[in-house]
Amino acid sequence: MPVEKVEVEWVRDQVFLMADRFGFPIVMTQPSGVNGADLLPLSVIGCAAWDIVSIVSKQRQALAGLRVTAESVREDAAPWRFQKIHIVYRFSGHHLDPQKLAHAVQLTEEKYCSTYATLRRAVELSSELQIVEGEDGPHPGDRVAVMPAPSTPAPGVRLVEQFNEALNARDVDAMMALMTEDCVFENTSPAPDGVRYEGQEAVRAFWVDFFRTSRQPRIEIEEVLAAGDRCVMRWIYHWVDDQGHPGHVRGVDIYTIRAGRIAEKLSYVKG
Repeated sequence: MPVEKVEVEWVRDQVFLMADRFGFPIVMTQPSGVNGADLLPLSVIGCAAWDIVSIVSKQRQALAGLRVTAESVREDAAPWRFQKIHIVYRFSGHHLDPQKLAHAVQLTEEKYCSTYATLRRAVELSSELQIVEGEDGPHPGDRVAVMPAPSTPAPGVRLVEQFNEALNARDVDAMMALMTEDCVFENTSPAPDGVRYEGQEAVRAFWVDFFRTSRQPRIEIEEVLAAGDRCVMRWIYHWVDDQGHPGHVRGVDIYTIRAGRIAEKLSYVKG
């Protein structure tokens, strides 16, 4: 049997950088990262959803959407062991066959899903099916999971997205957890060449000062392209000036990715 390796590295405080077997990064912290305990039910429904979509596709059913939720019950005292996990599979599409969907779920839970098979020995697992005829769009307050595309995006794309999500949350710890120890950042100002910051300490100091002096800064991602160890991101930077007037500027970042982290971020601005 092959050995599959995942890892978690402590960055600082309560910030951890996780990587799956392929090196895809996940930041574990709060509030701008995943909660460690949530990974258990997420792994079950993620594994199940993956298998179900594959099975339903082979059944040649017109599946338009699948939303899977898990409700967990844990013990009140340490170690807060999971006691129950109830899973709801919500299918949407046209002329779906309930019996075939039920069979897909049964195959997933009893034969294919490794995390489900492992957990059912220790946790009380239950599930139910819901079927919606037609396109089941998002409801107010929903967090909608987008089904994986046929070709998985390069790891660097998600890494860049996570970095900018942390930036918009003003979470410097989460940002730096995604950068290498010898990281380099080149700012867009002052013109024409900007300032170059080298190493975690210098780059961290820049972002701390940036958030201290900036009003409502926000990066809007227009596009992220990946090629090898490089990613290019087109962005719009939004801010509010001292008089309360909004402003924005467009630009581009060029990222170099090394071992699942950002080694270099070079920023360029239009105009």
